[in-house]
Amino acid sequence: MTSAPVTVTRGTEAGDGVVGVPRVGCDLQEVAPVAEALAQRGQRYLRALFAPEEIADLTRPDGRPLAAESVAGRFAAKEAVLKVLRPSADDAVAWPQIMIRSDAHGAPHVELRGTAARLARGAGLGAWSVSTSHDGGFAMAVALAIRSPQP
Repeated sequence: MTSAPVTVTRGTEAGDGVVGVPRVGCDLQEVAPVAEALAQRGQRYLRALFAPEEIADLTRPDGRPLAAESVAGRFAAKEAVLKVLRPSADDAVAWPQIMIRSDAHGAPHVELRGTAARLARGAGLGAWSVSTSHDGGFAMAVALAIRSPQP
């Protein structure tokens, strides 16, 4: 069985205006500043960066936040998603508008609200994928969104 080659035409910037071409963002976050902020400000720190649903995902049953590595990974994921969205200077995206939620297996996925959702719709971004990892005092994340056909 043979398959036909796939040809992708690029816009002025890779992924601009082309259906099916992904946009990718990545971020690296040092864990120590996150651990310090959690120790000093706790829930106030979490509320500044995360939506209530995310805080629930990042909170143990006893009310304490998960390890700083996990929190740093989720923040890195927000940064990676923001890079995919490519907001202009006029687009104010509050951190809680970019939600990194946990599925039933604990894997992260992207949910957008407000300006973040508007930017994604305007860019034709449909399917999202995000991955986080941490090691050696750093957390990293990669986010990917595929342009979907516009109606």
